[in-house]
Amino acid sequence: MPRPTDNHQQISGREIGLPLVAVVGSIRPRSAQRIAWHSHEGLELIFLIDVGTAYQFQEHGMLSLNGGQFLLVPAGAPHRGKQDIRMPSTLCGFVFQSLGKLSVKNSIFTASDLRRLGKEMGASPPAVRSMSRDLRKLVTRLAELLQQYKQGDTSAEIKASLRAMICLIVVEASRLLKSRQKADATQVAAAAQAFLRAHHADPVQIPDLAAHLGLSREADSASNLLRMQAAFRKRTPSEFGNRCAANSNRSSASRCRPSQSSS
Repeated sequence: MPRPTDNHQQISGREIGLPLVAVVGSIRPRSAQRIAWHSHEGLELIFLIDVGTAYQFQEHGMLSLNGGQFLLVPAGAPHRGKQDIRMPSTLCGFVFQSLGKLSVKNSIFTASDLRRLGKEMGASPPAVRSMSRDLRKLVTRLAELLQQYKQGDTSAEIKASLRAMICLIVVEASRLLKSRQKADATQVAAAAQAFLRAHHADPVQIPDLAAHLGLSREADSASNLLRMQAAFRKRTPSEFGNRCAANSNRSSASRCRPSQSSS
């Protein structure tokens, strides 16, 4: 995470008595920020509250996020803002301690719970998911509590509320990550087509699309191939993207063509 500023509230987990997380913070920048290549010892969850941004991964390509979505960043995965830049957007997130150091102290989790969460999230590639209504409320409230804390309210009640919000967010995010893994081919196809239409001017590669959809290139290759075929109606991703670009160009030309008045 970047160095704290007036629009960036960041505290350590130990500061609020929650060693489950290394750091938690929220960011409301007024301008673009430089986010160069970096990685974290533990898993990271990034929740985008509004606008949009994108992250590039060395091994998994580019992932775009819109307001109302969140990103799972695997432990140790080198990533950066798109072209080293993160566009102005409001986000909130936290980095877990390394999986071997996860602590149940002052959390709602048992040691068994954390082992399960670590196994489930630790095996996932970078993944973008949509926030549920409940998760958006929790994330928004967490950002508000962080602001109160950084403005000087370091009472035991605020610390307890911060710990509770973080734990509830972990529970809901974990549920959404698991439920998306069971998404059927129709949902995957719709998401793939929407991504290509939005990026028809960019050179989208299979790793970029697979990362955006949360599909592993190694595991479940046969299942993923069927999903991809359904998404493009037996076209390749580049052919589908070219068709989207052609449709966009025809639409633009139609809007720009002068109308002919009848005499």
